[in-house]
Amino acid sequence: MMRELTPTLAFFSFWLGACIASFLNVVIWRVPRGESIVSPPSHCPKCGAAIRWWQNIPILSWLALRGKCSSCRAPISPRYIFVEALGGALFLAAFLQLWMPHAPLWAASLHLLVMWTWIALMIIGSFIDYDLQLLPDFVTIGGMVLGLAEAAVFSVAGKTFAPAAWSVSGLAFGFGLMWLVRWLGSKAFKREAMGMGDVLLMGAVGALFGPVAVLATVMLSSVAGSIVGLGMILASKVKLGRFVAIPYGPYICLGCLAWMFFGQELVTWYLGLFK
Repeated sequence: MMRELTPTLAFFSFWLGACIASFLNVVIWRVPRGESIVSPPSHCPKCGAAIRWWQNIPILSWLALRGKCSSCRAPISPRYIFVEALGGALFLAAFLQLWMPHAPLWAASLHLLVMWTWIALMIIGSFIDYDLQLLPDFVTIGGMVLGLAEAAVFSVAGKTFAPAAWSVSGLAFGFGLMWLVRWLGSKAFKREAMGMGDVLLMGAVGALFGPVAVLATVMLSSVAGSIVGLGMILASKVKLGRFVAIPYGPYICLGCLAWMFFGQELVTWYLGLFK
């Protein structure tokens, strides 16, 4: 039955992700500025014209309008369609790769819902951190609560403390490791080397995926950040030896996504290096 419904559910997953990401665009823009995410309704930031419902269809409306406001023809940032497409793609990938086919339906559905929620939080956190070097508490602490709550449900349902213990140990390890890195970096550079939001975000990764995921995410995010930093130096956007604050949150999320979708393959590849 599930196999027969897969194409329909896959389409639903992508479209749901795109619709939610359309709302996330509003959150990303308004929350850091202290604005309500409900009122006023969506409108053009330049001319103030209200955006009708048919002009607010994820992905399709941006393409139909050719990236311009229908009233004043001011350009609409391509970030909007990018975030919508990203949300759809990640929701679809989560459904295809993270669905637990051998688990009871309620457990598989709960896990997928948690993964979708975490993806939404990572999208919000990544873009806000990129813009303002700020990670909202509802993203970081919310991720911790999400991971602990899922583990608690599975512990109660399975009558075992293993899921809860794994989540708590992951949270403690992720938070503790990044706090130590932050403390050592601040001592070495005589300035704040890392925001507390990054520490909390890694705690959320640990709460959701456990201690091993923390190590993998740290390594992957460090490699990604180093590549981007080197690219900025080669592009002459940053002078060698000059201290430049680079938001680390997006790289943590990138590393976490790599673990979510390719964790087993990464572990197998890494262990294979020692053979």
